[in-house]
Amino acid sequence: MDAGRERAGPVRGAPRAVRDLLDATDPGLVRLVGAAHTVGAICLALAVLWALGFDTPYLVAAGSSALVWSMVLTGPREAEQAVTHALGLPAALLSATAAVLLAPYPVVSGTFFVALLFVTVYVRRYGPRGTALGMNAFQMYFVMQFVPLPAAGLPRLWAALAVAFACGAVVRFALLRTSPARSFVRLRRSVRACLADVTGALAALADGGDASGRDRDRDRAGRIAALRRRLRRLHTCALMLQDAVEACAAPEVAAPVRTRMTETDVRAERLAVMLLRLGQDGGTSPQDFAHRLHLPVTGVPTGDAGAGAGGASLAARLRALPELVATGAAPAPAARPVPAPVPTAVTALADAHRALTDFEQAAAGLHEAFRRDPTPGTAPSAPPPPRAPSPPEPGGLRRPTTRAAVQVACGATLATAGGQLISADHWYWSVLACWMVFFNTSSTGEIALKGSRRVAGTLAGALVGLFVASALAGRPWPAFVLTLVCVFGMAYTAALSYTAATFFITLMIALLSDLLGSYTDGLLWIRIAETTFGVLCGVAAAVVVLPRATGRRTDVLLGDALRALAEAVTATARRLVAPDAEPSPDDLIRAAHTADRRVEELERALTPLVHPVAPHRARRRTSLYVLGLLETCAYHVRVLAVEAGRGEPGSWSRSPARPLLEERARTVADRLEALAEGRVDGARPRAPGGAPEPGAAAPEEARVLKHFRRMDDDVRALTAALRRGGAGAPDPAAGDGPARGPA
Repeated sequence: MDAGRERAGPVRGAPRAVRDLLDATDPGLVRLVGAAHTVGAICLALAVLWALGFDTPYLVAAGSSALVWSMVLTGPREAEQAVTHALGLPAALLSATAAVLLAPYPVVSGTFFVALLFVTVYVRRYGPRGTALGMNAFQMYFVMQFVPLPAAGLPRLWAALAVAFACGAVVRFALLRTSPARSFVRLRRSVRACLADVTGALAALADGGDASGRDRDRDRAGRIAALRRRLRRLHTCALMLQDAVEACAAPEVAAPVRTRMTETDVRAERLAVMLLRLGQDGGTSPQDFAHRLHLPVTGVPTGDAGAGAGGASLAARLRALPELVATGAAPAPAARPVPAPVPTAVTALADAHRALTDFEQAAAGLHEAFRRDPTPGTAPSAPPPPRAPSPPEPGGLRRPTTRAAVQVACGATLATAGGQLISADHWYWSVLACWMVFFNTSSTGEIALKGSRRVAGTLAGALVGLFVASALAGRPWPAFVLTLVCVFGMAYTAALSYTAATFFITLMIALLSDLLGSYTDGLLWIRIAETTFGVLCGVAAAVVVLPRATGRRTDVLLGDALRALAEAVTATARRLVAPDAEPSPDDLIRAAHTADRRVEELERALTPLVHPVAPHRARRRTSLYVLGLLETCAYHVRVLAVEAGRGEPGSWSRSPARPLLEERARTVADRLEALAEGRVDGARPRAPGGAPEPGAAAPEEARVLKHFRRMDDDVRALTAALRRGGAGAPDPAAGDGPARGPA
């Protein structure tokens, strides 16, 4: 990628570098497009209303409505978004009308506010549409608390809100339309940018550098960390691409893209593992280096990947890799054999050359699959295969949405009473903070962590707002432009950092108060106090009222992830040994994709436990270790899905290695199922001796058997970690990790 920028020249290369950076760090430009929708809707609504002569309070109400609605309106397809958008206006009108009519009656207004909070959280059970409508109704009621209007102004308020929704529709569905096909095109570009970053990191890893001793080890550690980040980013983008192509392409187009994307993802990771092995002693298992990409281990390989003629040849191939990936011009396998100067005894170097060839071929196949672009607006020609039914949700107060609704109602009641004591004019900030900590959270730990981030962002925004508001006093246009910048920053960082989003919100409040002529230095200190008190009320409600411990939720998600991995392993084995056509290669990729998503859900739920400031250090180490093992298992599942899908069904039916394959697959699946059921000691033990090792397995068969064995090693290590529980994570280097069999 750097060479491409040099050839393009400094003027042309700078915009290209910025675009590549955005594509790689924001897959599909999801955050950028969302922020553009928000700012565009606000600007268009304010411009129209200003031209029509609406006063400032109506502009603030309409702009706030456009802001909130643009951020919460989601849905996989445009038609679903359009229906939700049409329902959003009545919800906003009813909520705003109630706020205006109840304003003269503080007690009634506060009671209605708490009831509305309950309903807002309760309707989350109806999916994205219920969440969006509830959020919109609550935010409009909240906005009308600091934009008081007389009842006589309701007709103009209704008109302003109608204009805001109309402008939002124009921006989303016309000016900045985002169809599934366009999302796929942007994700395809992001995949290419991520691949360019990964190839650069791989070349840097193979380059020994000029430093020596401790500096060299430190430099290599930094390169490994960079490679891990870029591989993770590529994997995230790959999962998003598979979701996008499912919604916009016919099956005959979507299936090759899913397969090639998964193959490229796993080939890149395998190449990284092989490069990490270079220069190590022959007794070290590749499993150790696979763990370096997933587990929080310490220690850095000190081998020299560039030693010898074979190493020089590998380095030259890696330097040429970005160009091959960009053009899709990788040669056929027969045209790129392992170079002759490589001694056959140097297994790691030979494996690295073969892994590089596999990656080149996978990238070329992905490039070819990308040429078959889906037609915008094309719906799948056949419905997707039915998914396994989800287990029924518990009823009554055990239902997550009902529990959260009761918690937020109790917390909001306390926040309303206490917020009135802090400031009778700004008590609603306390209620807002209490409610926000329950948004997109499902456990006490998540609520506490989100609350701390909101307080930190509010404090930082208030400190900056004190300076900015005073510097821009009496200068409305710069303040207005900076307000739009804050809106963009809030929308862009909302999915990335809640602390940053809260910072922009607080700074925007300071600027808006200055524009409305109500700013005082004490205003921001009141916001800090109200926010802190509201967060404390929310956390207290989560701890006291129907609490749901973080560990209980993570146990459920861990079981889901383990079952998904077991199903993928079983499907792969069935494809290899059964002569029928099911499961298809695409079904295997879907199963691996489901397992990846389940592990992702568990990772998000574990955030409070693995946070650097988490109080239970041993539990944090255990959680990180377990999560790393699950990610390694998911990697093996992806590799096995790719390998099994390349051949015909039942290709192992007459192989001498079939009994060993069936035993290993059954053992892995049984262990995973036992762990999913909470039985860390109840897995079916391996039979003494087991199936005999095949005398001479084909290279493809040997690779599949190795991945099954290594996955079994990981699952046994996972069993040991879960058995020990909070006693501390096993240390792979100390012998408590996966078994060290020969490579």
